[in-house]
Amino acid sequence: MKRILWAGLLILSFNSYAFLEDEEAREKINDLQSQLNSLKNDQLNSLEEKVIDLQQILQGGSLQQFNTKINEIFDDIAKIRGDVEVLQFNFDSFQDRQKINYQDIESRFIQIEEELNSIKNNSNTEQEVIKENKLDLKSADAQVKDQENLTPSIESIQNDIAQELENEDKSSGDDNPENIVESDNLPPLIDEEQEQNMFSDAEGLMTSTKYKEAFELFDRFVTAYPNSQRAVEAKKNIGYIQFALKNYKASLSTYDKLIANHPDHELMPEILYGKANTEIQLTRITKAKQTLRRIIKEYPNASIIESAKKRLKALESIKL
Repeated sequence: MKRILWAGLLILSFNSYAFLEDEEAREKINDLQSQLNSLKNDQLNSLEEKVIDLQQILQGGSLQQFNTKINEIFDDIAKIRGDVEVLQFNFDSFQDRQKINYQDIESRFIQIEEELNSIKNNSNTEQEVIKENKLDLKSADAQVKDQENLTPSIESIQNDIAQELENEDKSSGDDNPENIVESDNLPPLIDEEQEQNMFSDAEGLMTSTKYKEAFELFDRFVTAYPNSQRAVEAKKNIGYIQFALKNYKASLSTYDKLIANHPDHELMPEILYGKANTEIQLTRITKAKQTLRRIIKEYPNASIIESAKKRLKALESIKL
């Protein structure tokens, strides 16, 4: 009987423990359930708030304004990139022009150095020739007392010759018709030797860079010997001297007159080349190109043809 009682008590103790354990677990489950429900509610509330905020943003147009500002920023960036590309292009073009200008200046310096070396090499010989011509002139013409006065006017020469003939007639007193000098038999009024000496003197002054003195002497030469075979050359040298003295407009006028009055002269290539250089100094680049093309087309075998081609190439490479 006791055993049955103890067994019953034991069974009741186990059931009570199980009952108590179920209550505690149930409380924990309920607690977890409540926590889960609370978390869900919090998340739902948060999502709902975010949705409401998004709706307000969409309704207020803030997102559209933001997108508009972003697009404006992108447009500004694209514009800045374009400006940078333009500036880079201009900078590259400027560098190319600078290189061309430096090359042109260098070629001019080289040409000037070559001319100076040529002048130095030829100056001694020319000076000796000038001195010899002066001595020959003094011995041949006793009436010339000063070498600087080599260009008397034609009227003075005629008067001197007439006076000389008159003196000879008085001293001889011979009325023989054979001794009478006819006007057609008068000696030439222009002394070729004197003419040559004057040209050489002027040329020597020019090669010695005494341009003002050379200009005056060439001008006197042209006045005294307008029909000389070297008159065109003297005028060409006058144009060059005007160019050297930086009187470019006067130089251009001189070259234009030579081209108009002596189109078939053998010095025409050099005259045209001098004109082109003058036009360049006056920044008349288009005119200078036309002049250089004329040299290349009409005078392909001229001595200055390579210089003309080089100068034209340099001008055509410049972007105006």
